[in-house]
Amino acid sequence: MYWKKNKVKVEIGLARGKQDHDKRNAEKERDWNREKQRTMRAHNKAA
Repeated sequence: MYWKKNKVKVEIGLARGKQDHDKRNAEKERDWNREKQRTMRAHNKAA
């Protein structure tokens, strides 16, 4: 919602959810990033 001169306007948007194959790719990427972080933490502690 926002004001435009003396009126209040509402902006509405429609969206679709992710497809199953998109969800798999996102989950794979998230898992890979977690694994990278674990590896970097373990490496930095050892040094």
